[in-house]
Amino acid sequence: MDKIDKIKETYRYAGRALSCSSWLSCFSPPLRFYVATVIILIAVAMSCAQLRSDRGWVWQNPLPQGNALYSIHFASDKLNGFAVGDDHAILRTTDGGFTWENETSPVDTTLSSVFVRSDRSTIIVGARGTILSTDDAGKKWRLVDAGSRDHLYGITFVGPAFTTGWAVGSYGHLLKTTDGGETWRQQLTGSDEHLLKVSALRERDIAVAAANGLVFVSGDGGDTWHSSKPCGGSAVSSVSYISGDRIVAAGFGGCIAVSSDAGSTWQRLRILNSSDFLAMTFEDARRGAASDSSGCVWLTGDGGRTWLPFYVRTNPKLTGLYFGDKYTGWAVGENGLIVRTDDGGYSWQRLSFGGREDVNDMMLIDDDRGVSVGSHGRVWLTDDGGKIWFPIFTDTTESLNAVTFYTDERGWVVGDNGTVLRTINNGASWGKGISGVSDDLLGVNFLNEKVGFAVGSSGTIIRTDTAGAYWERIESGTKQWLEDIKFSDEKNGVIVGGRGTILKTFDGGETWTPVRISLKENLYAVSFSDERNGFAVGSSGVILRTVDGGMSWKDQESPLRANLYAVTATSANEAIAVGELGTVLVTSDGGRKWEPQSNVTGKVLQAVVYRGDRKMWVAGRGGTILKRVEPLSPSSISAPRLPPILGGIRSRPKPRTPLITLTDDGDIPAAVKPAGKP
Repeated sequence: MDKIDKIKETYRYAGRALSCSSWLSCFSPPLRFYVATVIILIAVAMSCAQLRSDRGWVWQNPLPQGNALYSIHFASDKLNGFAVGDDHAILRTTDGGFTWENETSPVDTTLSSVFVRSDRSTIIVGARGTILSTDDAGKKWRLVDAGSRDHLYGITFVGPAFTTGWAVGSYGHLLKTTDGGETWRQQLTGSDEHLLKVSALRERDIAVAAANGLVFVSGDGGDTWHSSKPCGGSAVSSVSYISGDRIVAAGFGGCIAVSSDAGSTWQRLRILNSSDFLAMTFEDARRGAASDSSGCVWLTGDGGRTWLPFYVRTNPKLTGLYFGDKYTGWAVGENGLIVRTDDGGYSWQRLSFGGREDVNDMMLIDDDRGVSVGSHGRVWLTDDGGKIWFPIFTDTTESLNAVTFYTDERGWVVGDNGTVLRTINNGASWGKGISGVSDDLLGVNFLNEKVGFAVGSSGTIIRTDTAGAYWERIESGTKQWLEDIKFSDEKNGVIVGGRGTILKTFDGGETWTPVRISLKENLYAVSFSDERNGFAVGSSGVILRTVDGGMSWKDQESPLRANLYAVTATSANEAIAVGELGTVLVTSDGGRKWEPQSNVTGKVLQAVVYRGDRKMWVAGRGGTILKRVEPLSPSSISAPRLPPILGGIRSRPKPRTPLITLTDDGDIPAAVKPAGKP
């Protein structure tokens, strides 16, 4: 199975997830895609994500957390602010964003928009009609019942004390408050379209953006409305009521339109941009900013008549913007990214920390020393159990897909386009091996310090007896993608891959024999606890078990249909599997029953490491690395019998120092708190 098939499979699963949100069916296909992807993927998370609890996990990367953030807002002091997003994420800062704290949400749902009324009062809205209110700067959140379970996407307040406000959401849902969010009443726009953003200039002048391209405008506080389509048939993602009768709308296909008569007529601007606008904000009647899906921030200084682009490093998708004054602004986006500007948006610095590249594989040599590998040639090391992950120079930009160590000193990494890296100093530096192939390599395993195997696309199997310096191709007898390889001893090994492919060797990898099973799903990972007992996992939640070293396999019942990308077998009857939607499954009875574990993220998980009790790590998309801090359920999962490195630890554990220092990791520059800032 090639990469395109793998991507298509992921989106087929996403499509099934979207189907559980019946309201998406009312969109035309282009708008359905827009709402699902550009409007921050809120629909998927709101309607389909499993309930998750903060209990049991701690974020190690990115920090302060790695779930997508959709909205950020600050009090007038520009010090006290909140950011909200996926998986009930609430972040709070008291120093302008230079440090953040994770707040406890009373609901397990996506939070889509936040408005900070003062340094103590904040209102948040989200899925299933969620409205959260705090009057003590976030120490305690109160759930406000507005009598609705429709998803809420946007919120705004106006007035000297910000007592009058509106919240908008699915099926034309519009709520109004006049007491600072204590109580809400429904208003009607005369439409059942999904309302995405709301902006108000005064208590009477309001504008609302809708997913079908409509902009609704009211001049009497929301009692009556008129509508128009400033971007034609394209969706409008944001709207700003900036002065008098002047309104600016931004949307799909690079659309920015301006109205000078309260929305009666519109002028669509020519700004030479076809990327979708994701967010827009105005600091006053002249200065505004908008972000697009290409990672660009557009600035205007004349009330939206002209716009200039400024590219942000790494081209991040910034889905929420807010400016506190003409110089100071903040933005949030995918993978927990938080950035700040102090020059009016011309340059941006990063307030969140850690890599955001996908983590494709991970291993812990002992309880403290670990290695993670991922996209864009990234290798990260930890010497403290994951509290800090630091990047290592690899001299490649290819995606790195798998890592293995035979001793604590000798390790190997394989990746796309035949990439092979090897280390002899605990991972402090890496040199390239010559694989002799250009196929993507997806799995690697070594029998001893010299002999190892790697597998990959188009049925590729390669073998080395030179410690990874040189490799030769081995006949596999298949053109299916081979995803993973594991040896239970020096003679017996198993390879798994596309469309139920399982290959078995009895002679140390000299020859490989297909194992016939009635399975069409793709298999992504395999793990053995001893010479006989093992598990394999794959697409659509498929789980297989073997008790004879891989000669035969039995299908097991999975509680979920999510794709499973990694598995670790800890004993004959115990195993842990991870995959899409933050899925973590555990069995302690040989797979007769798999128990889903609560999680703090819905990210795709692609790696799992378990060393007993609370010593467990999972990793995946967007740089996600989480560590378990409470026992699993069932809690009787024993530590693995096989050591993580078969050759044993041969050097005294000590912190590793990179031989080549990365002076620039390619990320957005980190923000430095200015001297004199409180």
